[in-house]
Amino acid sequence: MNKDSARHSLFLLFSLSLVFFWINNKNLANFSLQLTAGLVIFLVITHKIFEVKSFLLTESLVSTICVALITTATGGLSSPFFFLNHFLLFELSLLLAPSISIVLTLSLMIFYLFSNQVGPSFNNLVILLSFLFITPMAFLTGKIYQKVKNQRKEIKYLSRKVENLEYEINGASI
Repeated sequence: MNKDSARHSLFLLFSLSLVFFWINNKNLANFSLQLTAGLVIFLVITHKIFEVKSFLLTESLVSTICVALITTATGGLSSPFFFLNHFLLFELSLLLAPSISIVLTLSLMIFYLFSNQVGPSFNNLVILLSFLFITPMAFLTGKIYQKVKNQRKEIKYLSRKVENLEYEINGASI
């Protein structure tokens, strides 16, 4: 895990801890959906302000907070929106780094365990363990995406180099 991935992971852990404290406060928990709406509006506004690289982190933090808030506000593990957690793993694996999906999986599992979202039923345990099956797919998808992105950069670099060489050859022959 490189320096940026570690920093991004710490930000994601911090954002999940903020959500944890938010949902455990009875007064604040009633306004989870309103906070989610406010964060989405914030995301739309800041899209024009930030650079692309720093906006990716902002988008990742906001989407993590929103998914956690929506899921906990609508029933936790039994929420009809729980599948958004799986999409979140793929999103962060593609936007930030593939290793983020591993850290986020462990964080979300701990988050749902300690936020009283897991009942004593076998179904809830299976839903929680579904993270372990989705994580390798998200990790591998992120790895493949990073590889393709790096190959595209290399192709652009080599194309420019070929153009420069052709220009030098053609310029020298005239």
